[in-house]
Amino acid sequence: QIAGILTTKTDHFLGGRSGEMLQVELDNGAFELEIPLPGGLPQGHTGIGVLSGDTVDLAELAIEGVARTPRVSIVGHTAYADGDQTANILTGSRAAFKPGSGVSLAELTSGWDGAGHHGEFEWPLVIRRHADGPVVNAAGDLFEFRMIESDGQLPVAGAVGRVRLSIPAGHLGGTFVETPGRIGPWQARNGDLYFIMEPTETDNRFMMMKSVDGGRSWQEVDGANRPATGDLESVDSRLVDGRIEIIHQVTRSVRRHVFHTSDHADRPDRWVIRDEIAAQDEAIAQTTSMAVRSDGSTVVFYLADRLHYVMRGVDGEWSAPVEIDPQAAFINTGPQAAAGRDDIVHFAYFSDDGSIWYRRLLPDGTLTARERLAQGAGNGRAEYGAVLPLAYDAETDVVLIIYRLEDGTLWERRVGPGATLGEPELVTAHHVITDAVDSQQPAADIVIHGDRASVLFVDEESRSILGATHADGAWQTPQLLVQNILGSWVRGNILRQPDGKLVYGFVYDAGSDGGAGMNRYAEIPLTSR
Repeated sequence: QIAGILTTKTDHFLGGRSGEMLQVELDNGAFELEIPLPGGLPQGHTGIGVLSGDTVDLAELAIEGVARTPRVSIVGHTAYADGDQTANILTGSRAAFKPGSGVSLAELTSGWDGAGHHGEFEWPLVIRRHADGPVVNAAGDLFEFRMIESDGQLPVAGAVGRVRLSIPAGHLGGTFVETPGRIGPWQARNGDLYFIMEPTETDNRFMMMKSVDGGRSWQEVDGANRPATGDLESVDSRLVDGRIEIIHQVTRSVRRHVFHTSDHADRPDRWVIRDEIAAQDEAIAQTTSMAVRSDGSTVVFYLADRLHYVMRGVDGEWSAPVEIDPQAAFINTGPQAAAGRDDIVHFAYFSDDGSIWYRRLLPDGTLTARERLAQGAGNGRAEYGAVLPLAYDAETDVVLIIYRLEDGTLWERRVGPGATLGEPELVTAHHVITDAVDSQQPAADIVIHGDRASVLFVDEESRSILGATHADGAWQTPQLLVQNILGSWVRGNILRQPDGKLVYGFVYDAGSDGGAGMNRYAEIPLTSR
């Protein structure tokens, strides 16, 4: 009798499938070759052939296939090595036990001759919420697994492993935006929640996820009309009068999308504008942010070879790009923007001399002189996103700017009414993880509510999520909120529950390491104003 133990512990898997073209590149593009393979890649060992007596000197060799994310994968496991013997833990057979083997990232077990015995084999599996297609695995779906002999025949007495899928409360699955600004959760006036993400790391498409039960369950809406531009490398958004305004930068362009929430009178729960070009420039890194003014006009900041901004007027026309600090010897990047009182656009950004800067764009188009908020933020690409998305409180007219220094600590500067700039204040001495999975950002988020502010961050050492609150004039000691994860990202917003109480609702990547499947929703209560 052969039995299988099925586990669902590992976070993600990059599978491979032979394509129709073999591409060879040498010396950073000095030599390139494409060979058609209509029958797929031949079976056998991969290597480089040379004539007898000749040599080849390779400084580096990278062999890449086409990564896929299927509904179910056999994955690797760190608890045992591939081929390790199994123990007798399953009941149901009176035959003597002969150990089988554990399998790690392989389809085949070790050889086993178990005539007259029963054996047990173990495969670690992952069943995803979303897979390439994109397709979705739903609650109640039944998955069956069975072993076959090496010759393809079914064993005489092979047990069928059956797994019926359940979706934990708060689980979204999918893949986080790589360099996220404000991407939700956004709350419609009727309480519905919305969040932007991708289905998988190998199927980089827009998904607008929706929850009608306070974040306990999530489904994609209007998947048939997603934007055509994929690869969510940098995305920022704002909720304005029942529509989610989205700005999206890829390598060669900046594009606008608009989604109507369920409380919008016209075409609710629909993508209504897709792939509108705001700017076309080659980006050295994707990083964009936006501000929406009271008249509906939009200001978009983005990085090409230098930092620029463009404006979309109420007539729908986009302006020509304007470079910020064109004479500066350093490169500006990582902009974060917010519209404040009297339609003043506040924005902060990083420069690769290690500085954090603050400026304002006035309604008449005047750009105020830059003010240095901090130094020592680092000099490399990993620090490009040192500034968190800005938090603005309309009642107090206060902008809260949080940034990460090179030593891993978070600091704040406040901009009050009249553009008064507060002194630097340490938010947390914990080292906050940055550049997690190519995000070029600290894994942290900030909201402000009246005289209080709340920060969430991923601790670099533990990879847990901690939260800190600014109350009574000072930042309080951070508290552990989510543990036993390998946190990479977190983004949230202030949400209102049916009873009127405020919560900080957030979505975090619990450990997919840039892959698919570990996005989850959680919330913490906030003290009312």
